[in-house]
Amino acid sequence: MGAKTALLPSGPRSLEELFTAMYRGKRKVSEFASLNVAASCTRKSFTHKGRTRGIVIPSDKLRGCHEFIRLFLLDFLPVEIDLVFSYRKGVGAFDAVKQHASSRHFFVTDIADFFPSIKRDRVLSIIQTGRGISPISDLDAWMERIVELVCLDGELPVGFSTSPAISNAALRPFDQAMRKECGALGLVYTRYSDDLVISGGDAGVVERAQAFCECHLREAMHGEFQLRPEKSKFLHVGRKIKLLGMVLLPNGRISIDGATKSEIEVLLHFYLRDRAKFAAMGEGDERKVEARLAGLLNYANTVDQSYLDKLRHKFGAAPIDLFIHRSFG
Repeated sequence: MGAKTALLPSGPRSLEELFTAMYRGKRKVSEFASLNVAASCTRKSFTHKGRTRGIVIPSDKLRGCHEFIRLFLLDFLPVEIDLVFSYRKGVGAFDAVKQHASSRHFFVTDIADFFPSIKRDRVLSIIQTGRGISPISDLDAWMERIVELVCLDGELPVGFSTSPAISNAALRPFDQAMRKECGALGLVYTRYSDDLVISGGDAGVVERAQAFCECHLREAMHGEFQLRPEKSKFLHVGRKIKLLGMVLLPNGRISIDGATKSEIEVLLHFYLRDRAKFAAMGEGDERKVEARLAGLLNYANTVDQSYLDKLRHKFGAAPIDLFIHRSFG
């Protein structure tokens, strides 16, 4: 579980004992027991591609509570690991797309208002699945308090470090129903957070996916979630197949989207030729742009090595490797 928990006592222990051992007295379990969650948050909004989203930023004390919950409870929650590729160490969107590499026909969609649709009662039922799995021996005594700490206004907030893992576990009944349905039909199903992809070799079978996907989501999750109709579409080899921001080529190779390639190449050009313009792309903050470019190049390194080789040929190996291996955080 990492360096912070390496020296903790083994076997089930009380929450107080584990919390005290984890923070070695730097944080008090009384904070965990009584911290006012609403008063320990600030709300911010940001706009990306014309869409404004809200995010909740927890205080340092609340973040400490969340880190404990994540390490000693949420990391143990059951997830369909061969179907769900979001927010898990060692896998990502590329691994989800890779499952569909041999398919010819695709149905892609996402779930509307995903995190806010995960309400308090659903979170409680998810936490309860930690019984017997988590090393917290007195989990039942803390169950309600843990739910209070990870929810805000009765729902799962965007911005808490605990929300991603809870969202992975939240849809397990639906994931299991989709496994059974898609397995019987010879289809491939993956989920990355709220993004769903179903694919196969038979167009007629794939075209049934929207109906049974909506049915299973409604029945398995008791009507708590809805697909986003405007984001639901069918794709077929012969036209551009874009899945989770990546492009699936007809030969089954995965590459990154053209817009992302353009951004990488513009940033590299200005980094090498005009540092003033490079900095201007981050409102004068050159480190911010460097961090952005490093993230994009590491993404390319994960998804498409052949494209990275082209960048090395065009811009030189030194700047590419610099951004891949150096931290710009």
